[in-house]
Amino acid sequence: MEKTVLQMIMAGSDISRVDISRALGISKPVVSKAVNRLIELGFVKETGRKESSSKGGRKPVLLSFVPESRYVIGVDIGGTKIDAVLTDLVGNVLNKEHILLPSNLDKRKLLELIKKVIHPFLVYERILGIGIGIPGTVDEDHLVKRIPAFDVTDWDLKEELEKTFGYPVFVENNANLDAFAEAKIGAGRGFRCVLLISVGWGIGSGIVYDGKIFRGARGKAGEFGHIVTDWSKEKEIVPEKGFGHLEEWFSGFSMSKRFGKSPEWVFEKYRDEIKESLEHFGVAVANAIVLFDPDVVIIKGGIGLHQFEKISAVVRSVVSKIVPEDILRDVEIRKGEIEEYGVAIGGALFVIENILGLKGGGKYEGCQASREVGSKAGV
Repeated sequence: MEKTVLQMIMAGSDISRVDISRALGISKPVVSKAVNRLIELGFVKETGRKESSSKGGRKPVLLSFVPESRYVIGVDIGGTKIDAVLTDLVGNVLNKEHILLPSNLDKRKLLELIKKVIHPFLVYERILGIGIGIPGTVDEDHLVKRIPAFDVTDWDLKEELEKTFGYPVFVENNANLDAFAEAKIGAGRGFRCVLLISVGWGIGSGIVYDGKIFRGARGKAGEFGHIVTDWSKEKEIVPEKGFGHLEEWFSGFSMSKRFGKSPEWVFEKYRDEIKESLEHFGVAVANAIVLFDPDVVIIKGGIGLHQFEKISAVVRSVVSKIVPEDILRDVEIRKGEIEEYGVAIGGALFVIENILGLKGGGKYEGCQASREVGSKAGV
């Protein structure tokens, strides 16, 4: 009951016990008991009194959510660095940490560095949990199935970190968490179906539908870099290990291999040479639009953000030639709004929504794990 009442208080403003009782169809004593418990835990506070009705009587007491009542840690494990943030319960970033990764990492050393980036946040009390984004696949039980960049397979990172820190840990693909953050507080806010495509050293994507991360049957949905855009050419090509056919056409990896220069230099000096690569990317976006029928396509990632105007111009041109107008007219193509720490913020938001029982991601919503960690938070 406390979770249900907390959801209403978080979602609304100027709400009273009477309002909650009427909306939920629950007796006032039951609502008051839940509210009092939430006040005791620090999640809710009384903020004043509401104007009474024309019939007079005692003015109802207004309630509000207290974002700073708990803190959340979000971590983004990238191919070359780890970013971490500490947020309040609405995703406001309060502190940040950053570590560069050395080459030739093994699992043990990577775990040490993950713990190192989290450790400074432990001076804060009342931590709700830890959300981890990884550049790989995760199953429905949070088990890391594969991280190609580090040659890691079947790793129970969740258990390792929960043993170390004693807080609930949620592990998810980094593009999924980036999409989750944009859907909640960024360029995808207010849309029902959000497709995020992250263009960096590789290409990944995340899909959020009705507030939930779409993960596929085994958590492997969104491997955008493996889309084929010209089989007549690509059937003879064997992509380099860890990369897909589309990434061989267009990615930071392919630009480095082809030109030996930074993406900024390539976009400035090799405009004609890269146009074909961008067109292949546009074809892949068009395929995704007709498959998923998204409200919005968000382009992000290190390259996606910094070269958005040049990328989106070609993508819009290609997409308009492929996608039927009756489908395309309802789709927006947007630049990501959360330019820094998007994955880490998404990790924090993912923890918040799962533990506090709100609309969350995939199987985690309402499952036993969510109930167990929610009890640890007191709700």
